[in-house]
Amino acid sequence: MASKKRKLFFVSFAAVIAIIAVLSSNNVFKEDPGYFIVPHGDHNHYVPHDYDRNINIHQFPQRPPRDGERITPDGRIVRDVDTGIQFFERPAPNAESED
Repeated sequence: MASKKRKLFFVSFAAVIAIIAVLSSNNVFKEDPGYFIVPHGDHNHYVPHDYDRNINIHQFPQRPPRDGERITPDGRIVRDVDTGIQFFERPAPNAESED
């Protein structure tokens, strides 16, 4: 009787550990930063999940937003403040040819 309870406990414990491992490997416990990284040659572009698909990837910043900042759908990095959104940086248009 005690042997069956012990076996059931260990099987249940192993199942919980396996579920936690699968969820962790799928970044379920990690907070979503609100953007994804697009590798582009020797640099990366940081693009929000809700980006405007009419905007070229070159228009998005090459640095991640800092604390208190976010990337807008049109590629600007903005700072959130109590009175609204204050714009302070916009990536310069890339005059180079398309990569």
